[in-house]
Amino acid sequence: MAQNHASSKKRRREAFNVDVKLVEIYEDLANEKDEIRLKAAQELVSRFLPENKPSDDQIQKALQRLFRGLCSSRKAARVGFSIALTEILSQIFSPSQTIGSEWSVSKALDIWESQSDASGSASGQEERDHHFGRLFGAEAVIKSSVLFHAKASFQEWTRVLTVIFDLAKKKPWLREECGWIMYRCISDLVAQKLDAKYVEAILDQLCANDLARTPEGVAIWLAAKDSFPKAKFPQNVWKYEDPLDSRDKSTLAKIMKESSDVEAQSEGGGAKASGVWNSKLHFAWDAVLSRIFASPQKKEKSKDKASKSSRTSFVDFWVEVVDNGLFAAASSEERKYWGFLLFIKTLNEAPQNFASLVFTKNLIRCLMNQLAVEDRYLHRMAVKAAKTIQGRVSKEPEFAAAAINGLMGPTGSVNFDQITKTKTVEKIVAEADAESLKQIVVLFERLIAAPGTEDIKAAASSRQNLANLLVSIVRSRASVKAEEDDFHDAIEAILSIFVRFAYFVDKGEGTQPPLTQATQELFRNRINSCLNSLIGARKDPANLPYAVVRKIRDAAKSAEYGKFIIEMDETVRDAIDGAFKALKKLASKEKHSEKEISGVQAFKLLYSMTILQVYNGDGDAVSMLEELQFCYDKFMGKKSKDDTSDASDALVEILLSFASKPSQLFRRMSEQVFGAFADQVTADGLQSLISILEVKETLAGQQEMFEQQDDDEDEEMVDVDDDDEEDSDVEVVDAKDEGSSDEDSDEGNGSEGSDEDDENDDELAVFDAKLAEALGTHRADLDLNEDSEGSDADMDDDEMEALDDQIVKVFRARNKATSKKKDKKDAKENMVNFKNRVLDLLEIYVKKCHSNILALDLLLPLLKLSRKSSVKQISGKANAVLREYTKLCKGSAIPVVESAEPVWELLKDVHKEASYSGPPAHASSCSQASLLLAKVLVAHDKGAISGIVDVYASTRKEQLLSKKCHVQPSFFTEWNNWCVSMGKQLKN
Repeated sequence: MAQNHASSKKRRREAFNVDVKLVEIYEDLANEKDEIRLKAAQELVSRFLPENKPSDDQIQKALQRLFRGLCSSRKAARVGFSIALTEILSQIFSPSQTIGSEWSVSKALDIWESQSDASGSASGQEERDHHFGRLFGAEAVIKSSVLFHAKASFQEWTRVLTVIFDLAKKKPWLREECGWIMYRCISDLVAQKLDAKYVEAILDQLCANDLARTPEGVAIWLAAKDSFPKAKFPQNVWKYEDPLDSRDKSTLAKIMKESSDVEAQSEGGGAKASGVWNSKLHFAWDAVLSRIFASPQKKEKSKDKASKSSRTSFVDFWVEVVDNGLFAAASSEERKYWGFLLFIKTLNEAPQNFASLVFTKNLIRCLMNQLAVEDRYLHRMAVKAAKTIQGRVSKEPEFAAAAINGLMGPTGSVNFDQITKTKTVEKIVAEADAESLKQIVVLFERLIAAPGTEDIKAAASSRQNLANLLVSIVRSRASVKAEEDDFHDAIEAILSIFVRFAYFVDKGEGTQPPLTQATQELFRNRINSCLNSLIGARKDPANLPYAVVRKIRDAAKSAEYGKFIIEMDETVRDAIDGAFKALKKLASKEKHSEKEISGVQAFKLLYSMTILQVYNGDGDAVSMLEELQFCYDKFMGKKSKDDTSDASDALVEILLSFASKPSQLFRRMSEQVFGAFADQVTADGLQSLISILEVKETLAGQQEMFEQQDDDEDEEMVDVDDDDEEDSDVEVVDAKDEGSSDEDSDEGNGSEGSDEDDENDDELAVFDAKLAEALGTHRADLDLNEDSEGSDADMDDDEMEALDDQIVKVFRARNKATSKKKDKKDAKENMVNFKNRVLDLLEIYVKKCHSNILALDLLLPLLKLSRKSSVKQISGKANAVLREYTKLCKGSAIPVVESAEPVWELLKDVHKEASYSGPPAHASSCSQASLLLAKVLVAHDKGAISGIVDVYASTRKEQLLSKKCHVQPSFFTEWNNWCVSMGKQLKN
């Protein structure tokens, strides 16, 4: 009991003497939150301010506690205790602090070594913690600068160095940390203007421990060279006294990738590789790169010519150390990982003249391999690297040329995007500035001429990819203004490239392998794709098409690109020469007249595109040039004051011939030209457009329209690569239901599809029957009661031959039926496409000429089309044109007529059209057309209102009495609303 009582008294006495606040401070030093740790460090340091006069005992206990805390397994503790220790050491050894005579820096170092001694550790983890604690303690001692005060001796500096380097040598996994402390320490020595002996001591220890030829040793050596150039450096460490000497770059490469081969090269063996892979880039790379980046400036100041000439250039360093080192074929995935980190670092931080040199052969090969397959070890790093390239170009568009040359030039691949399944090149090209774009275009032209392979198919594929990239450049810059010369020049250069490879054959060896006909056809199609984007986006749509045909003509005369592939007889040449004379006159008019600018541009565009069609082998284009000449003389020539009705009609026919082609380019071109001359379209010209709407969307309709025969004819349009529709300007129209949604579909379409299925089944049944008849057999699912005896008898040669003839006839009939069915489908698509284009032109017409009395002729044909067309897109567009027309005709824009009689007849025809059963939109369109005509009649004569009421009454009577009349209720509802509005106007 007495013993227990004494024990309890002892515990109470200890509790009474404990400084609770100090315990809290030490606990907070290990807190995960920065602000709590910093606050605790401040409170602890304040206790050792000179005015508080800390005792020797307090100092010793604090240092013991802090050095011991550095050995904690908690990372936050090391940080917090290290900060507090650094500041307290600075305080207690400051000149203003008064401490006991027995207290010294040496004693502080004794505490550091004793508290961090790992010899008594119970486990491997505890031993590691103590080693880290010793290292953090050394860092705190150095940062506090107590070793450089007058109170400290030089031996204490060497003592700390010995401990640090001993750790680095014995514990390879700590080597980088030890090296980092020494590397950073050199800048502190410079800041405090200390004697060179301090850095010499570091170098001596570095060599004594065989650590000079390590990444850490290279970094320390370079830092010492820069900060203390006059210091005495150890001899025979580097063959040429400089780690970056170009003559020793192979050694540097092995060191930087921590190759064990370095050991064999050092006379006394050497320090082993760290043995620990770190996912972070070694700090030595910063030291080496910063030295190389700064080397040009250093060279100018250097008096040592030999040193200047032998210093490693960035290219030498990158190729030897990075490309042939980290990215060598035999390198591990871990080293290649470092390589990607270095690549990303250089792209982000290096000046542009250095960053442009990092696209080396092994690196780009590794980048492509890793990007190509998602489950590869370094795929994510490769993706990050590719995005870094794009990021640099986004910030510095002028870097685009270097990036593209690196990825697609000699060290990369023409098909980089295709191999890697990315859009890296495409995105970089889109960001390029004007100057880079010029260089990229020149590179692409060179690659098209020589894609780097002798295989014809591979070369064709590469050329197609390059052509697509050039088109993407044009599309992204299509809207650039002509006065912005830089981009305009690049676009013209691209078009010139297409001209060169589309229309000419190089007789020499400049193009290897030679371009195939299919590739040249592809390039001609790409010219159309470019012009398609340019015509719709520019205020001067004719200038670039004119530049293209002029380039073709000039190159054909000069033979600068080789032999012209187009064979032309004298008639064709004369037609083209006449067209160019007209273009020359148009160019002159464009300079001197602003009033006729739209008409000049329209004719210039039309001439240029027609000439291009001649160059593309379109036989009809030559006769179109003659008609164009007639139109030009009427509209723009000396005879321009004469009647232009014939010329207007001819112009409409020419535009229709362009509009009939399934091409976006010709569609836009025809719209541009039609818009310029819409107000001069005559009744006959308008009827030419209307007549197309009245033709059926069938094979018979197509034959009627284009006067075709059943026999085969040559195709007008060139084929477009199936797998490259995106870059084609050919429009593909779904004749069944393009532009319609599911909710718009009706029973008619469904039955049409089922009818087609039934037709297919019937055709198949007929085919099976005929085949069975020829073979003398029957289908397995049919049971014939006839005696089939003898059916398996052997046939002689004559019978076999006769059977073969029968089978051939059956299959020939089958193929003919299939071909006929395809012809029907194609014909429907062609007619749908053509009608779409005509409706586009009519929409332009009603926008520009809605107040013209001729526009009323469109009402009935559009209403009939909206009702009769089996294609929803056509009927929908017809209704849209009508809506646009009726919406524009209001107020002063209502057409003024001289005679009301035709309008009355038209009104009755519209009401008759309204009585037919049709889609809901048809009824609405009929109502709008009827009300428009009512407005026209009232505007002509207010007394017409009575007659209009009679027409509506007659229609109402027909609705009530006739089963054949299907006028919708909305027809009269809208009429009633209009009457209310009109009544108010008439009474005012």
